[in-house]
Amino acid sequence: MDANRPARAPSLFARFRLNMLGYGYAQVVTLLAQLVQVPFFLHYWGKAGYADWLVLTGVPMLFILLDLGVTQASASRATISAGAGDWDTTRRSLQTALMFTLALAFAIVGLMALATPHIDWVPLLRLSTLAQADARHIALLMAVCLALQLLGGPVDAWFRAIDRAPLGAFLIANRRMADIAATITVLACGGTPVQLAGALCLVQLVLLAVIARIVARCSPQAMLGLRAASWQEFRLILKPALAYASFPLSQAVTLQGGLQVLNQLSDASAVVGYTMARTLVRLIIQFGVVANNALKPEISRLAGQGQMRLARDFTRTAARNILLACVAAYAALVVAGPHIIAWWGHGAVHVDSTTLALIGLHAVLNVAWFIPAALMIATNTHGAVALTYGIASVLALALWLALPHAVAPVTGAALLLAVPELCVLASLRAQARMRSRASGAEAAGATEDGGTR
Repeated sequence: MDANRPARAPSLFARFRLNMLGYGYAQVVTLLAQLVQVPFFLHYWGKAGYADWLVLTGVPMLFILLDLGVTQASASRATISAGAGDWDTTRRSLQTALMFTLALAFAIVGLMALATPHIDWVPLLRLSTLAQADARHIALLMAVCLALQLLGGPVDAWFRAIDRAPLGAFLIANRRMADIAATITVLACGGTPVQLAGALCLVQLVLLAVIARIVARCSPQAMLGLRAASWQEFRLILKPALAYASFPLSQAVTLQGGLQVLNQLSDASAVVGYTMARTLVRLIIQFGVVANNALKPEISRLAGQGQMRLARDFTRTAARNILLACVAAYAALVVAGPHIIAWWGHGAVHVDSTTLALIGLHAVLNVAWFIPAALMIATNTHGAVALTYGIASVLALALWLALPHAVAPVTGAALLLAVPELCVLASLRAQARMRSRASGAEAAGATEDGGTR
């Protein structure tokens, strides 16, 4: 073998597979955070205490919407630029994202610090196990925790830009793994909700510093800093960023908004049962999330290299194969899910197969459109699909609030999850048919023109 021959670059499939492993690990950790922790919460705090924790900590998480999609849009632009060898634009995009995220982090913590002393959380959220002072401390600490999580976004974008996406996904996922360990430790030691919130903040702070140090050492170009950040760059990415912000907004409306409405219409048992069932069926949706995340760095890099046709063909193949696997997983969970939930909740929680099937429908619908949408998200051309998703989510929640007793509370929460997914899928299908007809007409016209000549 010739020692001077350069090593062959990995194929697109090999790169995609490696990305799937990195982002797949991240999703496994996220699921572990939801699945493994639930029995501990139920054992040490009971259903009422766990329901209070879910409802209260869900409020600061709404601030994640203020990210406005800037980190994702910057990551796509930086990766496209890096693929084209334009490191100046890459640096400018990453540092602009970091500047924005720092400002947002300080704003979130400052706003919560000012507002929390004047909010009566206990009557507002119908909390039954927390004192007013404890609820205020938890809300503030979880705002700090959210700010630290947001700062991981520019770090992940940096990993993507330097072609280290799997490493970045692995390291950032371990922040959540540390959260699991901290949560179980605090619960097992008899810790209070305030102590748990404080421990989560400390874990996030330490690991963020460690991961930032690692990416700086891996980077072939100096990227850390704020000197290259610019208002012009921010304005350039703002439109695709706002479009991407519709995705977390829609998720907050359907997940957190639905949880809050269900809490008002039903009791703690329904809230916990619905949350556990939703968590279980969202195992399916994680396949789509992993594939979307794994595809985006490669699509952006191929776009920078002018190879979008290859990106489209590969994405369609991946989407088709993964959707088939998800349909099979959905059928299996509908059958086995009630037994899993009964075991998971130590016999204290029961959900029937029909309810589980209705709650899980949104997961299959999401996979059907979210994987192909990677083509648009990775190239910052996702405005139409994001707008459709956001409008459908808001209208679905508004309809439920207007007619709260039209269906059973858990059924209403399940429909709230499914309706936006169905609307986006129908919209994308209609657009695909229109493009197909337009391409056919154009080809026919070209053939007729050639025959005339």
